[in-house]
Amino acid sequence: MATFVQGWGLTALTLVVITLVFLAGLVHLHGELRWVRSLTDHLGLELVDGGAAKRHGSLELEAIRDEARAVRTASDPAWAQKQVRTWQMRAFRLEPALAFWTDLLRQLGLLGTVLGLGLALAVSGEDVATLLGPLSLKIWSTVFGLSFSIILSSLFGMKVPAWVDACEKNIEAWEARRRAETP
Repeated sequence: MATFVQGWGLTALTLVVITLVFLAGLVHLHGELRWVRSLTDHLGLELVDGGAAKRHGSLELEAIRDEARAVRTASDPAWAQKQVRTWQMRAFRLEPALAFWTDLLRQLGLLGTVLGLGLALAVSGEDVATLLGPLSLKIWSTVFGLSFSIILSSLFGMKVPAWVDACEKNIEAWEARRRAETP
C-alpha cells in the first residue's frame, strides 16, 4: 500500500480519472454546442429565406427541422410555446455546463493532491522527508486538473456565450414571426 500511495500508482490513477472526466466534459460540451449551432443556423435560415431552400444535414438537423415544422403547424399554442421554451432552456444550460466541467476538473486536481498528501502522511507517519517524495508526484494531479480546465475554457469559453446569445435572438425572432403568422 505504501508503494502505491507514495509512488506513481495513486498519481497515475488520479490522472486517469481526471483525463476521463475531461473527455466526458469535452464530449458533452461539444455535443451541446453542436445542437445550439444547428438550431441557431436552422432558425436563422428560416428567418432569411422562409424555409424555401432545402438544406441537407445531419440527423440532428433533421430532428430540429421536424420540431420547428411541428411548432409552426401546431394546433395547440401552449404546446408550441412549451417547445420553444424547451429550446431556450437547453441553450441557456450550456454556459453553466461549461462552468461545471471546468470547476469539476480544478477540484479533482486539487483533491488528488490533497488526497495523496493525506494518504502519504497516514502511511509514512509524520516524517517530512518521506512526505516530500510523494508530494512531487501528487502535484501532477493539480497540474492535470488545472490544465484540462484551461483547455476546456479556451475551447469553449468564447464560443458558448456567443452561440447562446445568437440562438436566443434567433429563437425570439422566429417565435415572433411564427406568432404573427398564426391566425
